[in-house]
Amino acid sequence: MKLIKPNDLMPTNKNEGISGLVLETGKSVLFHSKNKWKSIAKEFLPEDAESIICVPIVRSNEILGILLLSSTKKRAYEKSQLMIVDILCSHFAIAIENARHYEETKAKSERCALTKLYNYRYIEAKLNEEFSRLHNGSRDLLSLIILDIDHFKKVNDTYGHQSGNEILCELADRLTNLIDTAGIAARYGGEEFIVLMPDTSKEDAIGWAELIRQTIANRPFILKQTIDGRSSSTKVYITASIGVAAAPDDADDSLALIRHADRALYVGAKQAGRNRVAEYVK
Repeated sequence: MKLIKPNDLMPTNKNEGISGLVLETGKSVLFHSKNKWKSIAKEFLPEDAESIICVPIVRSNEILGILLLSSTKKRAYEKSQLMIVDILCSHFAIAIENARHYEETKAKSERCALTKLYNYRYIEAKLNEEFSRLHNGSRDLLSLIILDIDHFKKVNDTYGHQSGNEILCELADRLTNLIDTAGIAARYGGEEFIVLMPDTSKEDAIGWAELIRQTIANRPFILKQTIDGRSSSTKVYITASIGVAAAPDDADDSLALIRHADRALYVGAKQAGRNRVAEYVK
C-alpha cells in the first residue's frame, strides 16, 4: 500500500503514470494483471506486483492524495473491493481534513497574529516542558532573555500605531534571523519579547542578549508611509532593555525564571539608563 500526495507527482505538462491518470481524471482504476498497467506505470512498484487498485482521496472536490494498492496475485481485487476502498478513502479524506484543521488551529493558538512569533501561551508550555527536562536530568541548562523596547509609547504617539506594529514585525524578523536554531523567540506581550535558550549557560545567553541589543540599536527601522498618494520612508532608531536569568542557578520553576529575568530587565537595565543588558543577581 502506498499513499501518494499530489505534490509528490513530477510536474509535467500532463500527469503521467497510474497515479497521474487518477489525479487527472479524479476516478479510481483497477488492473487485474501487470500487462494491463506496465506500459503506463511511472511510479515505483514492486517487481512482482500484478493487481493494482488506485483510488483518489477527495474532499470538497479537491484531491488530497492517492491511495495505491498492489498485490503479487493476478485478479486479487474485484470491483466490490474497489467500492470498499472508495468508501474507506472518503473517510480517510475526512480524517486528513480534520487533522489539517487541527494543525492550523493549533498553530494559530500558539502564534502571535501580528508578528507570527510564538505567543506567551506557547512559551509558557515550553518553559514547563523544559523545566521537566531539567528536573529529570535530560537538560542541564536553560536560559531566558526578556527584552522590552525603550520609550515605545513615544514611537506610537509620534508615528502612529500602524508604524509601531511595523516596528514590532521587523524586530520579530531580526530576532528570528539572529537566533535561528539557538533558541525560541516569542512575543511576550505589547512591546516585550522573550528568547528561550535550552542548553545555554547564563554567560552565553548574556552574549546573545548583547547581540540582540546591538541588532536593534545599530540599524534603523524603516517606516514606509503614503500620504496624499505620495510614498515616503522614515528612519526610526529604537533601543531595547534586556534582562537575563538562567536555571537551575537562578530559578527552580518557570514562573521564577520569568520573574527574575523580568526583574533584571527593569531594575538592572531600565532603571540603570536603558539600552543595556542586565543579568539577574540573587
